[in-house]
Amino acid sequence: MSTAMLVAAATAQHGYGRVESTPQAQLARACLERCGTSGRGLLRLVDHALGRVCVSVLETLALPGLRGHYAWRKRRIAQWADRACADGAAQAVLLGSGYDGLGWRLAQRHPMLRVFELDRTDSVAIKREALRQLQADMSRLRLLGTDLERDDALGTLLADPAFDPDRPTLCVAEGVLMYLSSARAQHLLRGLAQGLPHPILIATAMEPWCGRPRFRRERPWVRGWLQRRGEPFRWGCERGAIGAWLGECGWRLRALAEPGDPDDPDPSPGEWLFLAHCAAAPPR
Repeated sequence: MSTAMLVAAATAQHGYGRVESTPQAQLARACLERCGTSGRGLLRLVDHALGRVCVSVLETLALPGLRGHYAWRKRRIAQWADRACADGAAQAVLLGSGYDGLGWRLAQRHPMLRVFELDRTDSVAIKREALRQLQADMSRLRLLGTDLERDDALGTLLADPAFDPDRPTLCVAEGVLMYLSSARAQHLLRGLAQGLPHPILIATAMEPWCGRPRFRRERPWVRGWLQRRGEPFRWGCERGAIGAWLGECGWRLRALAEPGDPDDPDPSPGEWLFLAHCAAAPPR
C-alpha cells in the first residue's frame, strides 16, 4: 500500500454518497480497482459504514485530520491552477501526480490547455487504463513514465513531441518534493526554471517538526511505516527559509497558503503549500 493509494482512497471517500460523483472521485476509484488486493481492500472500507468507521479510527491512531488536510490542499491547488490557466498558462506539467484527478480536471475546464503528467511507469499504466475505462478525452492529456529521483524530468518533457518548450507552463509538484533529497528537489525545480519561459510553480514541502520533516500531529510509528514502504520524508523547510530555498532554484516565492487561516484552517498542519514564479522575469 502506497501513499498515492491512501490519497486516492481519501478522494474516493470524499465523493461517497453524492448524487453525482466528481470526476476526481471516479478516477480515484478506477485506479484503486487496478491496484491489486490493497487497492480493492481500501475501496471496500470506503464503501461500507463499518469500514469508514475503521478508516476514521486508523486516521486518529496515525495522523489525525489527514483526510481533511488532503482536501484542504487540493482545494487550494485547484484554485491557484485555475487562476494560472486563466492568466495565460497554455500547458500544465504535473510532477508525481499519482492517481490524482487534477490534470484531467484542468483539461476539462480549460479547452486550450495541454496537460502532461510525469510519474513512475507502473502508476502511469494504472492511471491510463482507469481513464480509458472512464472514456476520458485524452487528446490533450499526456501521461509520461519517469523516475523523478533519477531521470531528467525536463528531458522527458522535451522528448514528447506534444510538449512545446516555448509555451507558458504551469508546474505542479503536489506531495512529491519531500520524498526527494533537498539537492535533488532543487535540481528538478532549477531545470524547470531554466528550461521553460516564464513558468509558474505550485508545490508543497514538509515542515521540520521535532527535529525531522513530519506533520505536527503525526504519531511516532508512522515514520517507520513510511520507511518500510520506501517513502520516507527526506527533507523539510522552515517557513522563513522557503523563499531563500526557492531562490537557489531560480524561483521567487509569491504566496504561501496559511495553515492557520481562521476562515479555512488546515486540519493537519505540517506541509507548506506555496506559489512561485520564475525569478528570471516578473510575473504577468
